[in-house]
Amino acid sequence: MQGQILGKSEIQRSMTTQPIGRTFGTVPALFGGQKSLYEKLRILSDAAKYDVACTSSGTSRRGDGNGIGSCEEAGICHSFSADGRCISLLKILFTNECIYDCKYCINRASNDVERTSFTPEEVCRLTMEFYRRNYIEGLFLSSGVLKSPDYTMELLYATLHKLRTEYRFQGYIHVKAIPGASQELIRRIGFLADRMSVNLELPTAEGLKLLAPHKTRKKILTPMRLVQNGMEENKKELILYRNAPSFVPAGQSTQMIIGATPETDFQIINVAESLYKKFELKRVFYSAFIHVNEDEHLPARTGDGPPLLREHRLYQADWLLRYYGFEAKELLSEKNPNFNVLVDPKCNWALEHLE
Repeated sequence: MQGQILGKSEIQRSMTTQPIGRTFGTVPALFGGQKSLYEKLRILSDAAKYDVACTSSGTSRRGDGNGIGSCEEAGICHSFSADGRCISLLKILFTNECIYDCKYCINRASNDVERTSFTPEEVCRLTMEFYRRNYIEGLFLSSGVLKSPDYTMELLYATLHKLRTEYRFQGYIHVKAIPGASQELIRRIGFLADRMSVNLELPTAEGLKLLAPHKTRKKILTPMRLVQNGMEENKKELILYRNAPSFVPAGQSTQMIIGATPETDFQIINVAESLYKKFELKRVFYSAFIHVNEDEHLPARTGDGPPLLREHRLYQADWLLRYYGFEAKELLSEKNPNFNVLVDPKCNWALEHLE
């Protein structure tokens, strides 16, 4: 099934053949009344498509031979749907209910969208059934903020703990940390997940204040620092104790929305460079702003659609930062703050440095 999007009949067949323990049925949702598991999957997988930070780079953590799944570097592969989404991971939100009202988000509290939530048991069963049929390699689990950051993280922890201990799943798991959640909850989840990520959301604190006033740069960077410190401490423990549990062995990543606020490319790659240096991130993802809401603080609608070419140029520049030793100031400047859309950043740099 690699490279294919599962249709309704195949998903329903996955959930009704060879069940684990009992057949799938209609389970009471936390919100939205009674919904079947397929209905929840339809809603919460669609709600997750705006989070692009779902790719995995693998990790060398091995299973113990008593569970199911593998995290060997060669065992994590990707397929992409027509709109660019990675589908080799089961990519879902735990819930699309959210207490925040971020102006750019389809799941903002003030939007009239269909709401629902999984239970920890449902996420585990979906993951295991899809994995056993070779539909997926692992799980990407994000969430809206249900009731509070701590309440949401407790649900995510319960899900991962059940998946790892009761279902013995040893495959790849990428989970989103909720800014504002307690350090202890983030630490516990870090020993269950392979990768964690905290979305920066917008490149600057001013942008956050304008479009996501419930979130602050401090609340976002605090869990990033916690994960970084936890990884450093864990490396020392693994040297002393080879069988010590691994903490976020595949590292952490983040995501920025591009085009919702007026930052220049120079500002954006400077932020990315700072994150790589100060927090040792594996990846910074760039997500072209998609106009899903009407709000006076958002850019006006145009016929051009999302700024995908700009997003592409930022990814090209990101590779120059990560793999080729470039610095942001070598690629752009305050006098020349945006990339040339006609040529890629490497070619543009070469044209400006013919010597």
